[in-house]
Order: sequence, then C-alpha cells, then structure tokens
Amino acid sequence: MANNDKVHIGQLVKTVFDEREMTVSELARQLNCERTNVYTIFRRRTIDVELLAQLSEILDHNFLDDAMRLYGLTATFSPKLNISIGLDNFTPEKMERLKEMLSELKLL
Repeated sequence: MANNDKVHIGQLVKTVFDEREMTVSELARQLNCERTNVYTIFRRRTIDVELLAQLSEILDHNFLDDAMRLYGLTATFSPKLNISIGLDNFTPEKMERLKEMLSELKLL
C-alpha cells in the first residue's frame, strides 16, 4: 500500500467492498446513487473526504487512514475533516500544504 503509483484509493475501496460481500446495488442504495457511480468510485484515483467518510461508515473501514498512509502520514478519522486527498499529480507543494492543514487540525 505504500507505493501510490500502483495502488489508488478506489482500488482500496473495491478491496474492502469485496471483503464485505455487499452487492453493488446495496452500496449504491446506501450512497444514494446509481450502480454505475459505484463502479466509477472503484476506478477513481482521488475521492473527496466527504465521500471517503461516507464509504468508511458504510463499509466499516477507515479509508482516510489508508489514504494518509499512502503518503506516509497519519491521521485520526473524522467525518468533519474537509480536505480532499488525491493520488494524481500530488506535488511536493501540495504535500506541504496538506501537512500544514493537518498540523492546524492537530492531526500531525
């Protein structure tokens, strides 16, 4: 999971989803979206924190913590955390800004 060139957050969601033996229809219903949107989530390299928190609750798994580990950071899960974590084009400048934001929230 440490190499973000090979693993992305959508794949992590799909892996946990498969372990839960839930149907795509059931997840779509709980997310209040279409089934096609669920498949799109599985392909996403980035997921905003609000959706990540919703998926974490539904699938009973801390995806925010997983995403942070992809960057070698740690955080405490909070559905009120309002930042977006992306795996595409994550520059050193964006990493520094993320660290600043997490520091301000006392997550680092």
